[in-house]
Amino acid sequence: MFAGREKEIQKLLKSFNKAKGTLNVIKGRRRIGKTKLIKHLPVINKRVTLRYLTSSPPNLKVSDADERELYAEQVKSEFNLGYMPPHSTWRELFSFIGDICIESNLILAIDEVNWLATKSPVFMSVFFELWENQFTQKKSFMIILSGSLSSWIEENILMNKGFVGRISVSITLKELPLKYLQTFFNHKIKREYSVDIIKMLSAVGSVPRYLEELDITQTAETNLQRLAFDDAGFLYDEFEKMFYDLFSKENQFYRKILEQVGSSRKLLTAKELATKMNLTYSGRHTKAIKVLEEVGFLSKQFSWDIVKKSSSKTYVLRITDNYTAFYFRAIAKFKTNSLVQAPKPTNLASLLGLQFENLTHNNISFILSRLNIESKDVRFAGFHFQSQTKIRQSCQIDLLIHVKNRVYICECKLYSEEITGSIISEVKQKINKLPQIKGVSYEPVLIHGNLVADSVVDSDYFNEIIDLSDSIFI
Repeated sequence: MFAGREKEIQKLLKSFNKAKGTLNVIKGRRRIGKTKLIKHLPVINKRVTLRYLTSSPPNLKVSDADERELYAEQVKSEFNLGYMPPHSTWRELFSFIGDICIESNLILAIDEVNWLATKSPVFMSVFFELWENQFTQKKSFMIILSGSLSSWIEENILMNKGFVGRISVSITLKELPLKYLQTFFNHKIKREYSVDIIKMLSAVGSVPRYLEELDITQTAETNLQRLAFDDAGFLYDEFEKMFYDLFSKENQFYRKILEQVGSSRKLLTAKELATKMNLTYSGRHTKAIKVLEEVGFLSKQFSWDIVKKSSSKTYVLRITDNYTAFYFRAIAKFKTNSLVQAPKPTNLASLLGLQFENLTHNNISFILSRLNIESKDVRFAGFHFQSQTKIRQSCQIDLLIHVKNRVYICECKLYSEEITGSIISEVKQKINKLPQIKGVSYEPVLIHGNLVADSVVDSDYFNEIIDLSDSIFI
């Protein structure tokens, strides 16, 4: 079922202008639900009429004339025409589309605009001309440009001088917060499924298209064997499909960045990343990292100085998209090392434990709510790494949250069995390595997705013990 996206929907619907046309942009990784969001708008507002057009994936065998004819066929069907619209040029076709967009509160969606424009280089200049002279004159009319190639959208639309000041709403879709999963699965998730749900989400994240493939009545291991470790599985080649774009060299550059970061045994600085790519660090890397970060594939992890209450200038790179991280940690290695397919990697449980940390970070708002912390009070929230010096030991904190004079040291654990008392000594050792500051208290927090031994709860050591699966049942 369709779930979430309330804020995005309201932003789009409220952008209708009674005096002129509205231009909006939706972008995000493939499978994130851009198309479903667009098609859900008239469901929310019955007065809205949607005309949806999309482009097929790049194909060198399809000529520009063939592409226009295919697009004209869509226009004929979408507008219920009894004839083929004129389409000898893109200007003629889209000018015709403008002429027949006469209904009030009409949305014209041009999905996968990056595919269309890369196949037909004149399209964007034609579109801009028609927007200025025709589309913008229409009252209570909206165009939504949508696409998954965020780098192209950034460069050709959002950062294009011609479009500056003309775009009303720009939305980057991210994963669904876990609180929407019950709605997504039609309230079929039961408490007894929660451990397996958390394991599956740790592997693939809460990307709507991936959620559709999950069988919530089956174990996580059974689902992952079917989807990720079978060569016919939906997730087996998904990463390759996600970054396949015949006409975009930059897309391959972005893919290579994720490949190097994902396969590295240690977190890389930007310069170390460039070295692994056999390149000199340049603005090209800076731009690519920014785009990948915005969409949700990658994040910059700055070390936090608890004493100075400030971030360091240097950062390391970390994959934050759960499926992408799982692909390099498990699926890619499984493909390489397994001539005869084994049931699954033998270290799957520990891999899902690593992935659980990402899932927690992607649902930080739930953690803050459980700790009664308002986001405006947070100085820092993220992965923390402390390098070794002569006077201090190295240390890594799964999730550090600094609020005023309190520093929450969050340990993220997803075990197959229950978490035992040894977790207390692990967290104590980490806290002892941190600088001891007068007036600043360290508050240990345990975030888990399975069972916690009674002895851990009874010890009263942790400021809070948070079951991440609780966010599903809010």
